[in-house]
Amino acid sequence: MVFLSLVLGAGAAFAQQPANPRSVTISAIENEHTHELALAVVREAYRRIGYNAVFDFLPGRRALVWAGSGITDGDLARIAGTEKKFPNLIRISTPVARFTGVTFTIKATKDIRSWEDLRGLRIGVIRGIRYAEIGTMGMERIFARDMTQLFSLLKADRIDVAVATLDAGRIEMHRNFRATGIHVIGAPLHVSPLFHFVHARNKALVPELEAVLREMEAGGEIDALREKQLAGKLTQ
Repeated sequence: MVFLSLVLGAGAAFAQQPANPRSVTISAIENEHTHELALAVVREAYRRIGYNAVFDFLPGRRALVWAGSGITDGDLARIAGTEKKFPNLIRISTPVARFTGVTFTIKATKDIRSWEDLRGLRIGVIRGIRYAEIGTMGMERIFARDMTQLFSLLKADRIDVAVATLDAGRIEMHRNFRATGIHVIGAPLHVSPLFHFVHARNKALVPELEAVLREMEAGGEIDALREKQLAGKLTQ
Protein backbone atom coordinates (compact mmCIF):
# COMPACT_ATOMS: atom_id res chain seq x y z
CA MET A 1 0.00 0.00 0.00
CA VAL A 2 1.28 3.46 -0.82
CA PHE A 3 0.91 5.97 1.99
CA LEU A 4 0.56 9.53 0.73
CA SER A 5 1.91 12.33 2.88
CA LEU A 6 -0.58 15.22 2.95
CA VAL A 7 1.12 18.53 3.60
CA LEU A 8 -0.76 21.78 4.25
CA GLY A 9 -0.52 24.00 1.21
CA ALA A 10 0.76 21.25 -1.04
CA GLY A 11 -1.27 22.46 -4.01
CA ALA A 12 -4.79 21.97 -5.29
CA ALA A 13 -4.08 18.87 -7.32
CA PHE A 14 -2.46 17.13 -4.38
CA ALA A 15 -5.07 18.27 -1.85
CA GLN A 16 -7.84 16.83 -3.99
CA GLN A 17 -6.18 13.41 -4.24
CA PRO A 18 -8.94 10.77 -4.07
CA ALA A 19 -9.03 8.68 -0.91
CA ASN A 20 -8.02 5.61 -2.85
CA PRO A 21 -5.31 3.43 -1.28
CA ARG A 22 -4.27 2.35 -4.76
CA SER A 23 -3.54 5.81 -6.07
CA VAL A 24 -0.20 7.57 -6.32
CA THR A 25 0.57 11.25 -6.80
CA ILE A 26 3.51 11.94 -9.08
CA SER A 27 5.39 15.24 -9.39
CA ALA A 28 5.61 16.62 -12.92
CA ILE A 29 7.03 19.86 -14.31
CA GLU A 30 4.35 22.35 -15.29
CA ASN A 31 4.26 23.47 -18.93
CA GLU A 32 7.20 21.20 -19.79
CA HIS A 33 6.42 19.34 -22.98
CA THR A 34 9.03 16.62 -22.55
CA HIS A 35 7.32 15.66 -19.30
CA GLU A 36 3.97 15.74 -21.07
CA LEU A 37 5.25 13.19 -23.59
CA ALA A 38 6.38 10.87 -20.77
CA LEU A 39 3.12 11.18 -18.84
CA ALA A 40 1.14 8.73 -20.96
CA VAL A 41 3.84 6.08 -20.51
CA VAL A 42 3.99 6.40 -16.73
CA ARG A 43 0.22 6.54 -16.37
CA GLU A 44 -0.14 3.34 -18.41
CA ALA A 45 2.57 1.58 -16.39
CA TYR A 46 0.76 2.32 -13.13
CA ARG A 47 -2.56 1.30 -14.64
CA ARG A 48 -1.14 -2.10 -15.52
CA ILE A 49 -0.05 -2.73 -11.94
CA GLY A 50 -3.43 -1.65 -10.60
CA TYR A 51 -2.76 1.96 -9.56
CA ASN A 52 -4.28 5.26 -10.58
CA ALA A 53 -1.53 7.82 -11.20
CA VAL A 54 -2.45 11.44 -10.44
CA PHE A 55 0.01 14.12 -11.57
CA ASP A 56 0.83 17.26 -9.61
CA PHE A 57 2.24 19.90 -11.99
CA LEU A 58 4.80 22.15 -10.31
CA PRO A 59 7.81 24.35 -11.12
CA GLY A 60 10.78 22.16 -12.08
CA ARG A 61 12.85 22.43 -8.91
CA ARG A 62 9.87 22.18 -6.59
CA ALA A 63 8.57 19.08 -8.37
CA LEU A 64 11.83 17.28 -7.63
CA VAL A 65 12.08 18.53 -4.05
CA TRP A 66 8.54 17.39 -3.30
CA ALA A 67 9.24 13.95 -4.74
CA GLY A 68 12.52 13.65 -2.86
CA SER A 69 11.02 14.73 0.45
CA GLY A 70 7.97 12.46 0.14
CA ILE A 71 5.29 15.09 -0.36
CA THR A 72 4.51 13.24 -3.58
CA ASP A 73 5.10 9.56 -4.36
CA GLY A 74 7.71 10.11 -7.05
CA ASP A 75 8.82 12.19 -10.02
CA LEU A 76 7.58 11.65 -13.56
CA ALA A 77 10.84 11.70 -15.52
CA ARG A 78 14.41 12.81 -14.76
CA ILE A 79 17.95 12.09 -15.89
CA ALA A 80 20.04 9.28 -14.41
CA GLY A 81 22.02 10.41 -11.39
CA THR A 82 19.13 12.33 -9.88
CA GLU A 83 19.08 9.68 -7.15
CA LYS A 84 22.56 10.78 -6.05
CA LYS A 85 21.33 14.25 -5.15
CA PHE A 86 17.97 12.98 -3.90
CA PRO A 87 18.79 9.69 -2.16
CA ASN A 88 15.18 9.00 -1.18
CA LEU A 89 14.32 8.54 -4.86
CA ILE A 90 14.64 5.16 -6.57
CA ARG A 91 15.21 5.10 -10.32
CA ILE A 92 13.20 2.68 -12.47
CA SER A 93 15.78 1.34 -14.91
CA THR A 94 13.74 1.35 -18.15
CA PRO A 95 13.57 4.85 -19.70
CA VAL A 96 10.11 6.38 -20.04
CA ALA A 97 11.34 9.00 -22.54
CA ARG A 98 14.43 10.16 -24.41
CA PHE A 99 15.36 13.70 -25.19
CA THR A 100 17.82 15.79 -27.16
CA GLY A 101 18.97 19.05 -25.59
CA VAL A 102 19.63 21.75 -28.19
CA THR A 103 20.19 25.48 -28.48
CA PHE A 104 17.45 27.77 -29.79
CA THR A 105 18.09 31.32 -30.96
CA ILE A 106 16.78 34.14 -33.11
CA LYS A 107 19.89 36.23 -33.74
CA ALA A 108 22.95 34.25 -32.62
CA THR A 109 25.20 32.96 -35.38
CA LYS A 110 27.97 31.31 -33.35
CA ASP A 111 28.76 27.71 -34.28
CA ILE A 112 27.61 25.89 -31.13
CA ARG A 113 28.93 22.35 -30.84
CA SER A 114 29.44 21.98 -27.10
CA TRP A 115 28.46 23.53 -23.79
CA GLU A 116 31.68 25.59 -23.79
CA ASP A 117 30.59 27.24 -27.04
CA LEU A 118 27.79 28.92 -25.09
CA ARG A 119 30.26 30.84 -22.94
CA GLY A 120 30.04 34.57 -23.54
CA LEU A 121 26.38 34.42 -24.57
CA ARG A 122 23.35 35.30 -22.49
CA ILE A 123 21.81 31.88 -21.86
CA GLY A 124 18.26 31.03 -20.87
CA VAL A 125 17.47 27.77 -19.08
CA ILE A 126 14.43 26.47 -17.25
CA ARG A 127 14.96 26.30 -13.51
CA GLY A 128 15.00 22.74 -12.23
CA ILE A 129 16.00 21.14 -15.56
CA ARG A 130 19.16 19.48 -14.28
CA TYR A 131 21.01 18.69 -17.51
CA ALA A 132 20.76 22.35 -18.62
CA GLU A 133 21.68 23.71 -15.19
CA ILE A 134 24.71 21.41 -14.99
CA GLY A 135 25.87 22.10 -18.56
CA THR A 136 25.73 25.90 -18.18
CA MET A 137 27.12 26.12 -14.65
CA GLY A 138 29.41 29.14 -14.26
CA MET A 139 28.03 30.87 -17.34
CA GLU A 140 25.81 33.94 -17.69
CA ARG A 141 22.31 32.54 -17.18
CA ILE A 142 18.76 33.74 -16.83
CA PHE A 143 16.33 31.24 -15.36
CA ALA A 144 12.80 30.82 -16.70
CA ARG A 145 9.96 29.03 -14.96
CA ASP A 146 8.79 27.16 -18.09
CA MET A 147 9.06 26.87 -21.87
CA THR A 148 6.71 29.77 -22.59
CA GLN A 149 8.68 32.19 -20.43
CA LEU A 150 11.96 30.87 -21.85
CA PHE A 151 10.98 31.60 -25.43
CA SER A 152 9.43 34.91 -24.36
CA LEU A 153 12.86 35.95 -23.04
CA LEU A 154 14.37 34.96 -26.38
CA LYS A 155 11.76 36.89 -28.34
CA ALA A 156 12.27 39.98 -26.14
CA ASP A 157 16.06 39.84 -26.76
CA ARG A 158 16.81 39.39 -23.05
CA ILE A 159 18.84 36.28 -23.88
CA ASP A 160 20.89 35.28 -26.91
CA VAL A 161 20.15 31.56 -26.75
CA ALA A 162 17.77 29.21 -24.98
CA VAL A 163 18.68 25.66 -23.98
CA ALA A 164 15.76 23.23 -24.12
CA THR A 165 14.80 19.85 -25.47
CA LEU A 166 14.14 19.58 -29.18
CA ASP A 167 10.63 18.16 -28.86
CA ALA A 168 9.60 20.69 -26.21
CA GLY A 169 10.88 23.52 -28.36
CA ARG A 170 9.03 22.27 -31.41
CA ILE A 171 5.78 22.05 -29.47
CA GLU A 172 6.25 25.50 -27.91
CA MET A 173 6.99 27.12 -31.25
CA HIS A 174 3.92 25.47 -32.76
CA ARG A 175 1.67 26.62 -29.93
CA ASN A 176 2.89 30.10 -29.11
CA PHE A 177 5.84 31.33 -31.20
CA ARG A 178 5.10 30.86 -34.87
CA ALA A 179 6.74 33.32 -37.28
CA THR A 180 9.11 34.61 -34.58
CA GLY A 181 12.29 33.36 -36.20
CA ILE A 182 13.14 31.03 -33.32
CA HIS A 183 15.20 28.13 -34.62
CA VAL A 184 17.75 25.51 -33.60
CA ILE A 185 21.40 26.39 -33.97
CA GLY A 186 24.42 24.08 -33.92
CA ALA A 187 24.69 20.48 -32.80
CA PRO A 188 22.85 18.74 -29.92
CA LEU A 189 24.37 19.51 -26.53
CA HIS A 190 22.98 16.54 -24.66
CA VAL A 191 21.20 13.32 -25.60
CA SER A 192 19.83 11.28 -22.74
CA PRO A 193 17.08 8.94 -21.55
CA LEU A 194 14.68 10.02 -18.82
CA PHE A 195 13.67 7.70 -16.02
CA HIS A 196 10.73 7.52 -13.65
CA PHE A 197 11.58 7.82 -9.95
CA VAL A 198 9.60 6.61 -6.93
CA HIS A 199 10.04 7.66 -3.33
CA ALA A 200 11.75 5.05 -1.16
CA ARG A 201 8.60 4.38 0.86
CA ASN A 202 7.10 2.95 -2.34
CA LYS A 203 9.99 0.57 -3.04
CA ALA A 204 7.56 -2.37 -3.07
CA LEU A 205 6.27 -1.03 -6.40
CA VAL A 206 9.70 -1.05 -8.04
CA PRO A 207 9.76 -4.71 -9.23
CA GLU A 208 6.27 -4.38 -10.74
CA LEU A 209 7.10 -1.12 -12.49
CA GLU A 210 10.39 -2.53 -13.74
CA ALA A 211 8.63 -5.56 -15.22
CA VAL A 212 5.81 -3.70 -16.92
CA LEU A 213 8.06 -1.01 -18.39
CA ARG A 214 10.41 -3.66 -19.77
CA GLU A 215 7.43 -5.29 -21.46
CA MET A 216 6.26 -1.97 -22.86
CA GLU A 217 9.73 -1.16 -24.19
CA ALA A 218 10.19 -4.60 -25.77
CA GLY A 219 6.81 -4.31 -27.49
CA GLY A 220 7.56 -0.84 -28.87
CA GLU A 221 4.74 0.67 -26.81
CA ILE A 222 6.83 3.37 -25.16
CA ASP A 223 7.99 4.79 -28.50
CA ALA A 224 4.49 4.44 -29.94
CA LEU A 225 2.92 6.38 -27.06
CA ARG A 226 5.53 9.12 -27.38
CA GLU A 227 5.01 9.48 -31.14
CA LYS A 228 1.25 9.57 -30.71
CA GLN A 229 1.48 12.28 -28.04
CA LEU A 230 3.98 14.32 -30.07
CA ALA A 231 1.92 14.14 -33.25
CA GLY A 232 -1.15 15.26 -31.36
CA LYS A 233 0.61 18.27 -29.85
CA LEU A 234 2.02 19.37 -33.19
CA THR A 235 -1.43 19.38 -34.80
CA GLN A 236 -3.36 21.14 -32.02
